[in-house]
Amino acid sequence: MSTFPKSVSVILPNFNGRHLLERNLPTIYQSLRVAGIEDFEILVIDDCSSDDSVNFLRSQYPDIIILQNSINQGFSSTCNKGIFAAKKQLLCVANTDVTFTDNYFAQAIPEFSYPAVFALKGDILNYRSDFSAIINTERTSLLYYRRGFLRFNQKIEPNPNDFLPEINHQFVLLGCCFVCDREKAVGLGGFDEIYSPFYWEDADLAQRAMKSGYQLIYKPECRIYHQISSTIGTYRSNTKRRLVSMRNKFLFTWRHLPTRLWPDHLAVTMLSVLTRWMILDWKYYFALGSALTRKLTYRPVNRRYPTS
Repeated sequence: MSTFPKSVSVILPNFNGRHLLERNLPTIYQSLRVAGIEDFEILVIDDCSSDDSVNFLRSQYPDIIILQNSINQGFSSTCNKGIFAAKKQLLCVANTDVTFTDNYFAQAIPEFSYPAVFALKGDILNYRSDFSAIINTERTSLLYYRRGFLRFNQKIEPNPNDFLPEINHQFVLLGCCFVCDREKAVGLGGFDEIYSPFYWEDADLAQRAMKSGYQLIYKPECRIYHQISSTIGTYRSNTKRRLVSMRNKFLFTWRHLPTRLWPDHLAVTMLSVLTRWMILDWKYYFALGSALTRKLTYRPVNRRYPTS
């Protein structure tokens, strides 16, 4: 075991989140202060906001690094822009609707003493209106296969000894806030932007990390509060989100499905294609078609490791 890293880059993708930045940025500074982290940077990657997010940051937080997209690019691409621009040893990738507890970084950072550790996630307490009304707590996830797709079960008792990139084993679904090793994240290419604009990219990154031999850690003491649907839910319709999620469920399944399950997946898919018209399930056909199109036409973005 080596000494743990002492520097952190906080990556915040933002779209029209001025009110969220105003509320939650102080909790990031406080948590870093409690952990004794003096060598840090905060990068806000603005995804073509139409509110006054950028002006607010420039006037109230001149120390924050602001990167701006010229067009709206979505979550994974926007995060990657920050990941590849970051300079510190560790990255904390978080949504702007995340409120940090005081001890988050103090609990998280020492776990990176171990060279094999890629990422750490703690308890994510989802709420709608205030902290007193918690809807659920995200911990770990079970990867399983049913009706032609790989799926997640988050209603399980965490078992870190079971973390494997295989069917019917648990893993850390990174979600809306996690800490990771910057060099490993860059080496893995960050989020795969084939999933753009959002959904499933964090599960894919976790699976790719484990398949590369890296370790994921779940530590319940690293708690954050997450105001559910306060970002994407404000500017994407439910139909749009469901279509993207279903498309990306196809893409994730095609990438990570074990060979032995492919015959069943193909049989289920063919049966669905032949029968879903009877229940007017146009969303299934749209998602399958868009997944095939994305798979055949997508070209990865070539990014360079920062040199300074």
